[in-house]
Amino acid sequence: MTRRAAFVGVERPLLRGICLVVRGKPTNRDSVRSPRLVHDQQPRLAATVTEFPRRPGPGALSETIPLFFIGRNGRGLWIAREAERRTGGIFIFRQSAMHFAERNSVPAGCATMLLGDRFELDVENRGNPVAAWLDAALRWVVALIPAYPPPIPIARNRIFGERR
Repeated sequence: MTRRAAFVGVERPLLRGICLVVRGKPTNRDSVRSPRLVHDQQPRLAATVTEFPRRPGPGALSETIPLFFIGRNGRGLWIAREAERRTGGIFIFRQSAMHFAERNSVPAGCATMLLGDRFELDVENRGNPVAAWLDAALRWVVALIPAYPPPIPIARNRIFGERR
Protein backbone atom coordinates (compact mmCIF):
# COMPACT_ATOMS: atom_id res chain seq x y z
CA MET A 1 0.00 0.00 0.00
CA THR A 2 1.39 3.38 -0.97
CA ARG A 3 0.44 6.69 0.54
CA ARG A 4 1.12 10.19 -0.64
CA ALA A 5 3.57 12.22 1.39
CA ALA A 6 1.68 15.02 3.09
CA PHE A 7 4.70 17.16 3.96
CA VAL A 8 6.11 17.75 0.46
CA GLY A 9 5.13 21.14 -0.95
CA VAL A 10 4.87 20.98 -4.75
CA GLU A 11 4.66 24.76 -5.15
CA ARG A 12 8.08 25.31 -3.52
CA PRO A 13 11.21 24.48 -5.54
CA LEU A 14 13.41 21.87 -3.90
CA LEU A 15 16.75 23.38 -4.99
CA ARG A 16 16.05 27.00 -4.25
CA GLY A 17 19.31 27.86 -2.48
CA ILE A 18 21.95 26.69 -4.98
CA CYS A 19 24.03 29.53 -6.40
CA LEU A 20 27.52 29.47 -7.89
CA VAL A 21 29.50 32.68 -8.31
CA VAL A 22 32.18 32.65 -11.00
CA ARG A 23 34.58 35.51 -11.53
CA GLY A 24 37.09 35.61 -14.33
CA LYS A 25 40.17 37.73 -14.50
CA PRO A 26 39.29 41.42 -14.81
CA THR A 27 39.19 42.72 -18.33
CA ASN A 28 41.40 45.63 -19.28
CA ARG A 29 39.05 48.47 -20.15
CA ASP A 30 41.60 50.01 -22.56
CA SER A 31 41.93 46.83 -24.59
CA VAL A 32 38.15 46.36 -24.69
CA ARG A 33 37.50 49.87 -26.02
CA SER A 34 40.50 50.21 -28.32
CA PRO A 35 39.30 51.08 -31.81
CA ARG A 36 40.50 49.41 -34.96
CA LEU A 37 40.81 52.14 -37.55
CA VAL A 38 40.24 51.10 -41.11
CA HIS A 39 40.80 53.49 -44.02
CA ASP A 40 37.99 56.12 -44.05
CA GLN A 41 35.73 54.24 -41.65
CA GLN A 42 34.32 54.95 -38.23
CA PRO A 43 36.26 53.42 -35.32
CA ARG A 44 34.86 50.04 -34.28
CA LEU A 45 34.83 48.73 -30.75
CA ALA A 46 36.53 45.42 -30.08
CA ALA A 47 34.27 42.52 -29.19
CA THR A 48 33.38 42.38 -25.50
CA VAL A 49 31.63 39.01 -25.62
CA THR A 50 33.13 36.33 -23.44
CA GLU A 51 32.63 32.61 -23.69
CA PHE A 52 30.39 30.93 -21.19
CA PRO A 53 32.12 28.64 -18.71
CA ARG A 54 31.69 24.90 -18.91
CA ARG A 55 29.12 23.20 -16.74
CA PRO A 56 30.61 21.91 -13.46
CA GLY A 57 31.30 18.19 -13.35
CA PRO A 58 28.81 15.67 -11.92
CA GLY A 59 30.75 15.66 -8.64
CA ALA A 60 29.83 19.32 -8.06
CA LEU A 61 26.45 19.58 -9.83
CA SER A 62 24.21 16.77 -11.01
CA GLU A 63 23.38 16.62 -14.72
CA THR A 64 19.65 16.47 -13.87
CA ILE A 65 19.72 19.96 -12.32
CA PRO A 66 19.22 22.76 -14.86
CA LEU A 67 21.93 25.45 -14.76
CA PHE A 68 21.36 29.10 -15.63
CA PHE A 69 24.08 31.67 -16.29
CA ILE A 70 23.20 35.15 -15.03
CA GLY A 71 25.25 38.26 -15.71
CA ARG A 72 25.32 41.63 -17.43
CA ASN A 73 25.76 42.51 -21.08
CA GLY A 74 27.91 45.31 -22.48
CA ARG A 75 25.23 47.93 -21.87
CA GLY A 76 24.55 46.95 -18.24
CA LEU A 77 21.32 44.98 -18.67
CA TRP A 78 20.91 41.57 -17.04
CA ILE A 79 21.03 38.35 -19.08
CA ALA A 80 19.79 34.90 -18.01
CA ARG A 81 20.63 31.94 -20.23
CA GLU A 82 20.35 28.21 -19.69
CA ALA A 83 23.63 26.29 -19.96
CA GLU A 84 22.25 24.03 -22.73
CA ARG A 85 21.08 27.10 -24.74
CA ARG A 86 17.41 26.11 -24.65
CA THR A 87 16.11 29.43 -23.36
CA GLY A 88 17.29 32.84 -22.26
CA GLY A 89 16.18 36.41 -21.77
CA ILE A 90 17.26 39.99 -21.20
CA PHE A 91 16.09 41.97 -18.18
CA ILE A 92 16.46 45.36 -16.51
CA PHE A 93 16.79 44.01 -12.94
CA ARG A 94 18.86 41.11 -11.58
CA GLN A 95 15.91 39.84 -9.57
CA SER A 96 13.87 39.56 -12.78
CA ALA A 97 16.59 37.39 -14.31
CA MET A 98 16.58 35.18 -11.20
CA HIS A 99 12.78 34.82 -11.37
CA PHE A 100 13.05 33.88 -15.05
CA ALA A 101 15.49 31.08 -14.16
CA GLU A 102 13.18 29.83 -11.41
CA ARG A 103 10.09 29.92 -13.67
CA ASN A 104 11.83 27.99 -16.44
CA SER A 105 13.00 25.22 -14.11
CA VAL A 106 9.74 24.40 -12.33
CA PRO A 107 9.04 22.14 -10.41
CA ALA A 108 12.51 20.96 -9.39
CA GLY A 109 14.33 24.31 -9.26
CA CYS A 110 17.68 25.19 -10.76
CA ALA A 111 21.26 26.17 -10.05
CA THR A 112 22.37 29.67 -11.02
CA MET A 113 25.88 30.76 -11.88
CA LEU A 114 26.54 34.49 -11.58
CA LEU A 115 29.21 35.57 -14.05
CA GLY A 116 31.52 38.51 -13.43
CA ASP A 117 32.39 39.03 -17.11
CA ARG A 118 30.12 40.74 -19.63
CA PHE A 119 28.34 38.51 -22.13
CA GLU A 120 25.62 38.82 -24.75
CA LEU A 121 22.44 36.82 -25.19
CA ASP A 122 23.01 34.29 -27.98
CA VAL A 123 19.52 32.72 -28.05
CA GLU A 124 16.07 34.14 -28.74
CA ASN A 125 14.91 36.61 -26.08
CA ARG A 126 12.12 35.11 -23.99
CA GLY A 127 12.50 37.68 -21.24
CA ASN A 128 11.29 41.24 -20.99
CA PRO A 129 10.44 42.73 -24.43
CA VAL A 130 10.85 46.27 -23.07
CA ALA A 131 14.38 45.42 -21.92
CA ALA A 132 15.14 44.07 -25.41
CA TRP A 133 13.91 47.33 -26.93
CA LEU A 134 15.98 49.32 -24.42
CA ASP A 135 19.04 47.22 -25.26
CA ALA A 136 18.61 47.95 -28.98
CA ALA A 137 18.20 51.67 -28.26
CA LEU A 138 21.31 51.73 -26.05
CA ARG A 139 23.28 49.87 -28.72
CA TRP A 140 22.22 52.50 -31.27
CA VAL A 141 23.17 55.41 -28.97
CA VAL A 142 26.56 53.87 -28.12
CA ALA A 143 27.27 53.47 -31.84
CA LEU A 144 26.85 57.25 -32.28
CA ILE A 145 29.52 58.08 -29.70
CA PRO A 146 33.01 58.09 -31.22
CA ALA A 147 35.69 56.10 -29.43
CA TYR A 148 38.03 59.10 -29.53
CA PRO A 149 36.23 62.45 -29.74
CA PRO A 150 37.94 65.11 -31.84
CA PRO A 151 40.27 67.43 -29.93
CA ILE A 152 38.75 70.70 -28.81
CA PRO A 153 41.03 73.75 -29.23
CA ILE A 154 41.39 75.61 -25.97
CA ALA A 155 42.04 79.33 -26.28
CA ARG A 156 43.32 81.47 -23.45
CA ASN A 157 40.83 84.04 -22.29
CA ARG A 158 42.31 87.50 -21.98
CA ILE A 159 41.88 89.29 -18.74
CA PHE A 160 40.62 92.88 -18.95
CA GLY A 161 43.54 95.23 -19.33
CA GLU A 162 46.09 92.56 -20.23
CA ARG A 163 48.52 93.32 -23.03
CA ARG A 164 49.71 90.93 -25.64
